[in-house]
Amino acid sequence: MANVSRQPICTLEPKMQNTIVIGVIIRSQNSKIIELARDRFNAGTRAVWNFTLRDSFNDFINATVWGTVEYVNKLFTTFTIGSVVEVINAKVTERKINDPNEVYVPSVTSPFTLTLNQHSSLIQMHNSPNTARYLKFLNMPTKDPGGATNLNHILNNSETLKNEYVDVLVAVTFVSQTREIVTRMGEMTKIREFEVGDDTTDQTVSLTLWESEWIRLADKWEPKQTILFLADVQVVFNEKAKKSILTIVRKTIITENPMLKETEELRFQFQRKPDIRSTSLYAVPNPNSITKQMMIIEITSRLNNASVLPSNDRMQLLVVVRAMVDDMNLDCDDPTLISYRCAKCKRLVSDEKESCMNLECPFGSGIKSPINITSINVLVNLKDDTGYLVGCRLRDAAAEEAFSCSADIMRSEFKIVSSTYTT
Repeated sequence: MANVSRQPICTLEPKMQNTIVIGVIIRSQNSKIIELARDRFNAGTRAVWNFTLRDSFNDFINATVWGTVEYVNKLFTTFTIGSVVEVINAKVTERKINDPNEVYVPSVTSPFTLTLNQHSSLIQMHNSPNTARYLKFLNMPTKDPGGATNLNHILNNSETLKNEYVDVLVAVTFVSQTREIVTRMGEMTKIREFEVGDDTTDQTVSLTLWESEWIRLADKWEPKQTILFLADVQVVFNEKAKKSILTIVRKTIITENPMLKETEELRFQFQRKPDIRSTSLYAVPNPNSITKQMMIIEITSRLNNASVLPSNDRMQLLVVVRAMVDDMNLDCDDPTLISYRCAKCKRLVSDEKESCMNLECPFGSGIKSPINITSINVLVNLKDDTGYLVGCRLRDAAAEEAFSCSADIMRSEFKIVSSTYTT
């Protein structure tokens, strides 16, 4: 586009035309498909993508992209958090006071918003020697850390803080693998669970990542090493756990390892603490986040002492074991080689078409048609120079990667071999 003029976010005015805004994407929401009402002007399907752009310590603005599903999805996958981009000829409009839509976007300093249309606007990568200048803004909180609330205050004031938005500075204590769940609407989606803590309480708080960009970035988060500043997380009361928890919502902006003196202080305190497990029964730790190594004799010693734990507790060790596979049960006559679980609550079921028996699950006891997932479930024995570890399970994504085979393919092969075996 010709005759465009560069405009910092702080100089934007309504109805400006032919502008180019350069900044770094600090937040990206999942793209969404919108079914348009059919009228003489609009018909069919469009998509929308929201992101937040920052070009200085003080200035950041929300942007919305509209277009065809293919166009918007391509932009969403191309321009990620940390991308330094040029937004060209976007429509500049003033944010409305008390606009209910503000609940669904992050709090920003600009009084305006940017709207990009497929046919009149453009977004592209910015390549220049000063690109690094923008990247430093990724580690600067978008709100004053002096106004952050500590976890102890949140846990002890469930009534007064219920449904309120707060800012917290926390240390990551646990990062799970990405897993798929079924939403209440019956849609399959990916989530990633993690735990955080601070120096005001021994309790940790469980959080769930829903946006695919944060799920991707959490691959690099390290327990007791990564510090997060969470701006505008929502306080909700968990009836099942009977305590307040934090929920990451569309308003939330996450700043990784913020440039604050409190960051190093919090990291130092948590590095001296023992490993903390997840409070979720279904969260499996991200293997990349596990660094502690143990020999089999150390593990068996811990297991033998497990009787000292409370009756309602369980032992969980997050360690790396360097061992040899001594035995592996791939017997085609073993019905447990392939297992089925409810996609929602992960409860085991005996058949792929059977409903789980969890009354708290939306698909439990036949309330809805069951949606079950198939997984490989192999019994493995391990051996090292110090002893044997018997009865280990190799399952789910780890098993599929180890055998270079999906559960569905193994199931079909299992049935063929099994019928041959039995006859």
